[in-house]
Amino acid sequence: MAWIPLAVALCLALHLGAIALAAMRFGIPIRKIDYGLGPTLLRIGKLRIKPLPFGGGIQLKHTETEWLEGDAKRDALDVQPRATRALIAAAGPCALLMLALLVFPFDGIGSFGSGFVQYIEGALSPFAHAQQLLRLAHEAADGQAFLPLLALVAAKVAAFNLLPFPGSSGAFLLQILFERSPLGRHWPPQATQATLLLFLGLTLSWLLALAIYLGPLLV
Repeated sequence: MAWIPLAVALCLALHLGAIALAAMRFGIPIRKIDYGLGPTLLRIGKLRIKPLPFGGGIQLKHTETEWLEGDAKRDALDVQPRATRALIAAAGPCALLMLALLVFPFDGIGSFGSGFVQYIEGALSPFAHAQQLLRLAHEAADGQAFLPLLALVAAKVAAFNLLPFPGSSGAFLLQILFERSPLGRHWPPQATQATLLLFLGLTLSWLLALAIYLGPLLV
């Protein structure tokens, strides 16, 4: 079980690194990269390393966060073609899925697909189904070498990041998909608020499930 946080931390690095490389490939300037959550422990150029490696993000040049005029807008993210923006947003989850497929060519897709359902079902049943999933994760961590465990975590993290929660690749891709439709005009702030509340509710449920599972192990 102790290896799972390390696997998550490495997956976060791969996810952010892939997005950064895609942005550089299309000439989009990177303003900063936050690796982790919490207060900044270390700054290396544009990279900010934080103590909790379970989340993060990349800030790219964008007309909504900077005052840009004329030619200065040319390389801002939000003025790029839809395909370019979609490729940058999808780079992180795709890199994680590729890792899973390299290790498990056939099971990787199954692990990725089941990740969507497991996250929702576990949150809806923190006292039963989530406990089963946590037990399976515990057994996988104890019974596998680190590389297969890393690939399994990569598949699950890729699925989680494609869910339409604020700040996720999934939300960004949906916004790109619907930006020219009536739904796109109502995405912010109504849909953002709804998905944020959903995310907070599901996360709290999983935290409760984790506390219940770890309780007997820590006694």
